[in-house]
Amino acid sequence: MNDNNLYQDLMEEFKDDLDFKVEYKILELTENICKIMEEKKMNRAGLATIMETSKAAITKMLNGSTNFTLKRLLKVAIALDKDLDIGFKETKRTVSFDVKTETIPALTKSESSSWTTFSVAWADLPKDGKEKPKIAKAA
Repeated sequence: MNDNNLYQDLMEEFKDDLDFKVEYKILELTENICKIMEEKKMNRAGLATIMETSKAAITKMLNGSTNFTLKRLLKVAIALDKDLDIGFKETKRTVSFDVKTETIPALTKSESSSWTTFSVAWADLPKDGKEKPKIAKAA
């Protein structure tokens, strides 16, 4: 198994783990801060000066070793001359279920049955309950 498959396997295994999701979001956040700092040609000492904190505190923050409070995030955004945008978006979760389908003996002269797997994405479920959900046959 190569490293890429191992990474994908681990991502799949822990995708629903809350601690994993928190660490992943911290990584995304710190990578975004570093990208903005690079674009602005700003080093950790410069960010520390603007935020009126120590370079060690900035290093700790960018290493993901600190708690990101809303106040701290706002201070970082102000120091980087950016607006802080926090929001929620729809997730695309898939639910699988089995539906039993049976062939009609009168048409096939055989009594057989089969199982077919379908998947429905939560985002595709109708909100009012009047429409039927969009169902796609699983591969």
